[in-house]
Amino acid sequence: MIGIRPYRLPLTTPYRWAKGEQRERIGLIVHCDLDGAIGWGECAPAIHFRLDPDVLAADAARLIEGLDVRSPGFLSALDTRAPAPHLRCGIATAWLSARAAAHGVSLSRHLHAAPAARVPVNGLVTEAAPEDAAKRAANLVAEGYRTLKIKCTADRYGDIARLEAIRAAAPRARLRLDANEAWPAEWSRVHLLVLARFDIVYVEQPLPCRHGTAEQAAFSRPSPIKVALDESATDLPAIRGLLDAEAADTIVLKPQRAGGPDMSQAIIDLCVARGVSVTVTVSLESAIGTTATLHVASLLPEPLPDCGLAMGRFLARDIAEGPAIAGARMTVPVSPGLGIGTVNLPGFC
Repeated sequence: MIGIRPYRLPLTTPYRWAKGEQRERIGLIVHCDLDGAIGWGECAPAIHFRLDPDVLAADAARLIEGLDVRSPGFLSALDTRAPAPHLRCGIATAWLSARAAAHGVSLSRHLHAAPAARVPVNGLVTEAAPEDAAKRAANLVAEGYRTLKIKCTADRYGDIARLEAIRAAAPRARLRLDANEAWPAEWSRVHLLVLARFDIVYVEQPLPCRHGTAEQAAFSRPSPIKVALDESATDLPAIRGLLDAEAADTIVLKPQRAGGPDMSQAIIDLCVARGVSVTVTVSLESAIGTTATLHVASLLPEPLPDCGLAMGRFLARDIAEGPAIAGARMTVPVSPGLGIGTVNLPGFC
């Protein structure tokens, strides 16, 4: 049996990025019961999409209507209906974690013989004012974070001012930039030449993903800062094309966009075979989606990169207790299934 419930979660502080400011998180929680073995999943569309969660829930319900959840071929049958990746992610995570629970193992152990026990995480800096960004960076470093991810905009001088303040406050931190498709190609080339002096590890998705693989590759190869592709890295075929074209130094993997833990594992395996690094990140999900993404991140090869999992602070309230962060690391649950506690959402317990 599969149950689906929509949710709206207010944010405690606006989520500021290149595509605007968001003040709530909308999505679905999926519950799967396989004869008492319980699994959980989350459907979390891109946060800036304007969606009715009840309509989203109806879409998910139509996808699974008539399918046999007890069948080993459940996901294959689901895929014949061409589900949107975020819907597939929630359904597949719930089903896979229920299957894991039925076998008495965690989701990550169900997918991999030897997942990592702990995953290092990066800190996120979204503050607009340089002094606020610097304060956030200093606090994160004091908490043990060694890598900081800075959200950038199309404001060249604003980015420079914030990076100057952040670098002064955190001189030894590894800095990643995330442009979220905000920069035109020629503008971006000039901007990266200026930003390179801040010793940047990589920049995520500087160009809009409407630029094809060949254009992304032509930009990435001579870039003064290594390029990670995020929004362009949509699914396994797209990522295979990016790797063939040598368009990215790093792939940013989001299970919500990949279609779930099993699809994410296939992407990790492909990138490892090609010698391209992978960073796993959440899509600002509830504790359920964050825990699922933590399981996926544990499938990465050692040494694990600092992954983007620490976004729970943006939620004013959550529907369950999320993974704790200690020393900028998250411990991967080892209990059967997803390893989540009580879910506080009407209709579930």
